[in-house]
Amino acid sequence: MADSLASVSYEHYPNVDSPRDSGSTIGLEVFRFRAGLPIPLTESKKTILLPGLSYELLGFHGEGANKPNIGTLHAPSASLGLLQVFGDRFIGMAMVGAGFASDFRDPVSADDLLFTVTGMFLYKFDKNFTLGAGVTYDRRSGNLLPLPAIGVNWQINNEFRIRGFIPARLDVEYRALPWLTVGLRGTFEGNRFHLSEKQYGASDLQLAYSIITVGPKVTFRLADMMHLDVYSSVAVMRRYEALRDGDSLGSAYLHPTVLSGIRLWFGPSGWRTDQDPAPIPPKEGESK
Repeated sequence: MADSLASVSYEHYPNVDSPRDSGSTIGLEVFRFRAGLPIPLTESKKTILLPGLSYELLGFHGEGANKPNIGTLHAPSASLGLLQVFGDRFIGMAMVGAGFASDFRDPVSADDLLFTVTGMFLYKFDKNFTLGAGVTYDRRSGNLLPLPAIGVNWQINNEFRIRGFIPARLDVEYRALPWLTVGLRGTFEGNRFHLSEKQYGASDLQLAYSIITVGPKVTFRLADMMHLDVYSSVAVMRRYEALRDGDSLGSAYLHPTVLSGIRLWFGPSGWRTDQDPAPIPPKEGESK
C-alpha cells in the first residue's frame, strides 16, 4: 500500500517544554528512508514479490538542566512481501519484516531486534476504488500488540482522491494542476528502541514513542517518476514511555506542536490520467 518505490523524508519538531521540568525543552529531528521493488513472478503479473528496505533515525535535542540525553536512535530493517491477485477483484497481501531498533551504544544483541507482520485482503470494486482490511503487528503504538489495518485507494474523479494505509497514513488530495497537488495528510508513527546499558546503568531498557500528526501538504510533480511533498502538520499526540523487561517505568505526553517536513519520493503519481495511454493521433487523411 506504499505510494512510492522509494522515498526519503526529513521532519523537524521544534522544542517544547519538558514534562519533567518546565525550564527545559525537548525537540526532535526525524529522518526516514524507504524503498521497495515489485518483482512479478508470473507473466500475468498476478503474483508479485515485494522486497523492501527502510531506515528511521530519531535525533533528540533540547535546552536546560533536564534536557534529554537520549541522543540518536536508529531503526534499519528489511521486509519481504507477497501480493497475489485472485481473479479480477480480490487481492491478497502478506508481508514480514525484521531489523533493529536501538541507540547502538552497546554491541548488537537480541534486545535490539524488531519484527513486523502484515496481512490484508483487498477488493477492487472498479478501476477507481479499492478497499481492504487486515491486521498489522508492529511497534507503531509503542506496544507489542496487533492493530487493525485498512487499505484504501479511491480516485473519486480526475482531480480528487483518498488513499492510504491506516493506521500508518491517510492522504486526501486535490489535483489543482498536472504538476501540483494539494491536500491533507494524517500519519501515525511509532517504534520501540533498546537503550544502552552502559549509558543508563540498567539492562533491558526500552523507549517507546507514538506520534499522530494531521495537516496540509503540497506535492510537486518534478518528473514522471519524481515528486516532492512539502508539509506542515500539528503533532496532536506525542507519547513517550520508558520500559524495563517489558514493564512500564512511566510515560509522558509532550505538548502539541507544529512540525515541518519535506519528502522526496519516486514512483508513479497514482493518478489514473497519468497512467492512461496517450491517444494515437489519426493518420493523414483519416477522420479524427
